[in-house]
Formats: sequence, C-alpha cells, structure tokens
Amino acid sequence: MDFEKAVSLVGTVTDLRRIASAHVIDHNQLKDEELRAALVKSKAQYTAAETVQQALGELLRSEPKDSVRALNRLLLVDVLLDQYDCTLPYEETDGKVIAAEQNVLDRSNELDLEQLACGDKSTQRHRDLDTYNFVLGVAWEQRDSVSPDEANLLSNLRRHLRVNEFEHRVLEAKLRRFPKTGNELHTRAEITSARRGVQQAGLLFSIRQEDGKDYDVIPEELATELRAALRLELRTDAYRELFKFHKVRTKAHLTDVLERHNIPFLKSDKVDTLVDRVIANVPPSKAIGSASPRYGLNGEELSDWCRDLELSPSGTIDEKVQRIVQHFAALRPRLEPHVDQRSLWYGFFTDFATRNRELLRAQHLIEKDNEIEVKFEHATQYLFQTKLGHTPLKQPGTDHPDGLLSLKSDYLMWDNKSKDAPGLFHLKDCIAQFDRYMNAADKRVPIFLVIAPAFTEDSEPEAIRYHAEHFDRNIVLITASELKALAEEWSAPTHKNRETPFPLGLLAASGRYDRRKLGKLTG
Repeated sequence: MDFEKAVSLVGTVTDLRRIASAHVIDHNQLKDEELRAALVKSKAQYTAAETVQQALGELLRSEPKDSVRALNRLLLVDVLLDQYDCTLPYEETDGKVIAAEQNVLDRSNELDLEQLACGDKSTQRHRDLDTYNFVLGVAWEQRDSVSPDEANLLSNLRRHLRVNEFEHRVLEAKLRRFPKTGNELHTRAEITSARRGVQQAGLLFSIRQEDGKDYDVIPEELATELRAALRLELRTDAYRELFKFHKVRTKAHLTDVLERHNIPFLKSDKVDTLVDRVIANVPPSKAIGSASPRYGLNGEELSDWCRDLELSPSGTIDEKVQRIVQHFAALRPRLEPHVDQRSLWYGFFTDFATRNRELLRAQHLIEKDNEIEVKFEHATQYLFQTKLGHTPLKQPGTDHPDGLLSLKSDYLMWDNKSKDAPGLFHLKDCIAQFDRYMNAADKRVPIFLVIAPAFTEDSEPEAIRYHAEHFDRNIVLITASELKALAEEWSAPTHKNRETPFPLGLLAASGRYDRRKLGKLTG
C-alpha cells in the first residue's frame, strides 16, 4: 500500500494526529481533511533515508526502557517488516509479537551455550559466546535494566563477536531478562503503547479497512527505506523460497557460504539445518555467490537461474545476484495446503484417552493397540501448540515426561495416562515416577499436569499431600475432556485474545482441575 493510500485510510482523527506529530507543523490546529493533505504534502520528509534512520535510532537504541526497545524491534522488524505487504490486523500483530517472544523463551529452555556453539566447547565460537554472555550478565547485574549506552555497547560487541539477534535474545532469556524481567511476556496493552510510539515516530500507520477492523501498515515507500536502513534484503518466507533452487540447496554450497562468513556448523548437519544457519547469519545476496572473493554460483549458473526466473541473464555476477534477490523480494508468499495429522487425532482426543479401540480402528486411526498412547501424546502436543499457543520443548533421552512447556523461567510438565473403562487413574501408582521427572529438571516445575480419562477418589488427597511436602510443585489432575474443553474455549473464534498464549499459571492448583476457579477467560 503506497503512502497516499495509507493516509486516506487512517481511521480516526486521533490516529491522524499521532502520525502527523512526527513531521507536520501545527498538526493540533488542523481538521481531518487538512491533516490528510498535510501528511501527503510531508511525504518526502517521512520517507527520507536520514529521517527514517533517526527515527529507528530513537526507537531501537535511544529509548530509555530496555523492554520497550525489545518490543519496538519485535513489532516493527520481526513482525511487520516480515509481512509481504507490511499489513496486519491489530490482533494478528499482537499475536505474532507474543508468539515470537514465547518462541525465544522456548528455545532458551532447549539450547545451552554449548549447543549455540554447535556442540563444541573447544571452539573459538564457544569462547566468543561465553565472552558475550559474561558481558551481558554484567550489564544486567547492577540494576533491573540495560541503559541505551550499554545496549549500544552490546550491539557493537555482537557485531565484533558475530553473535546474532536470536542468540542474544536466547542468552538474555536465560538470564530471566527477555522479553521483560522474569521472562514475562508483553501484554496487549503494552503492545498497543509501543504501536502508538512507533506511529508517533512516523514509521507506522493505523488504517481501518472495509471490514471495520483496524490494521497496522507500513507504507511501501517507508518499508523500502526501513529495509535499507536495517539491511534487510528479504522477508523470511522469501529467503526460504530462494533456497528451494537446487543449486543453492546443496550441502557443498551451504557449507562453503558458512565457511566464507566464519559461521560455525557441524559436519553432521543436514541441509535444512544448514539453511537455517545461513538464513540467521548471512544476507541473501551473500548466500548466492560472489566474484570477490570468489565463491558460490558462477556467472553461467547465475545466468541459467535468471532465465528460469524469466529475468535478464546479462551483466556482472553482482548484478545477476541483485536481480535474483529482487525477484524473490517481490514474490507473494506461497500458500501450500498442509494437513497436520495430529489434528485428526485431536478430534478423537477423549477416545484415545479411554482407549476406545473399536471406534479408533473404525476411523482408521490405529491398527495396533500400542499406537493409542503415542497418538494420545501427539494429540496433546497439538492441543498445546495450536489451541493454547505453547510449543512443546524438545527433550533429550527417553526418561522424561510426555511433554514439557516453558512457564516463564520455569517448566510445566505433563504426562498422558490412557485407561480402559471405567478409565480411573490412580495417582499413587505413578507419583514416584513424576517426582523423579521433576527432581531431574534443571528448573523448577511448579505445575505437573496428569491427563487421564478420570481419577480415583484418593488421587486428589495424594496430590495435596505431595504439595504439602513440595511447596513449589503442584500436581494437577485434569481429564482429557476438561483439557479439550479448555482448549476449545480459549481458541474459539469469538475469543478476542485467542492469538495470545493461554496463561499456564492459572493451572497452578494442586488436586483436581476445576474450571470454575479460573474465572472468566474469554470476552
């Protein structure tokens, strides 16, 4: 959407004044149509490279509060600039910001310093990450924030040590400082406040479409300057589309690119892992090839690729590379139909819990009895991931609970227990097993969910006795039907906060789950 169109669609005078406050003189004295005309007249100032760079510096570096700086970057860079047309409804923007924050917390619980360094403590990479982690910890230890000057120092150190933004966020989350102190996610109210700040900086517009919804939009001209200032050549989806070309998707090419840019990798890494490393660390134009120094695709290969894309095959290597990058930058995202098989199992969630073999076989969901428990577990993973907004963490080894989730800086564990009719699970039979899982964890486990068809009467007193001995642990007994009802309630189309992860802390009550105690969740 171009600048003029965006101005014409700004929904309210309040939004117009907020956007106009960046560069329109006497904006408080102007009426609706006068404001729109003044904004269009000021377009050159809004889209000037120097103006955009200054506004970015104030939002991402000079803003006094570290959590607001982090939120500004997530909102503007990670979410909106990564959309094809830089346009999203408010609720989708909010949901994507919160999901991005939750993803960092999840990865921080899965990755340690050694894994970030490709599993080798003896490498320079591990030493560099260790150095950065030490300095980051020092920056945070004196007070409950990082000043703009300290943030600028850390940014320069990241460039020097080749620590990318994702790695920085993971290490900050391990210090319990991302996205806010205590690993608290930002609220929708805080995202709304950040949105207004970015609007006041003149980098984001609020428009109202025919469907009556409010949308975030970065006009095309502004988006071009923002990407240039941030050196963002491609959206993530477009970059991945580029890597579908067979000649840049070979292990030899990918490892060559990584070596040329001093990015570590393992010889055992598969192509998809190598692609992820390149995308996280190497600009697209440098992931294709170069004449000086010489690496990657040669001139003839680039010309063939250009012809395949119906682009001009002439020119230097750099010209062909830029032509290819621009082609992918202009591509709309590919919409590929995908059926998550777990959704089929989720549809029969309670039948898996009660081991309803006859029905499950009739629906062609199982062939053997031993598939029931496995598919019950996978259906639960689907429930948490797609209905409640929490991606299960990867767990090493085999002696662990069926599921693990990030609970801010702690863990939530769960275990599935399918049972034949009458379906009563006796907690005492497995409480030692659950205790072992929690003792082995490297973080506190305030919530351990047991998911079964039903529970014996003495299971709740058993859970309460366990809590009396372990004040920081709650064993929560929840039936499969109760958990599915909660998931459906939270993810319902009528729930305006459905894009936000369900607050897992609401489940922290030992004994039988009681939906009534949670109060009103949707509205």
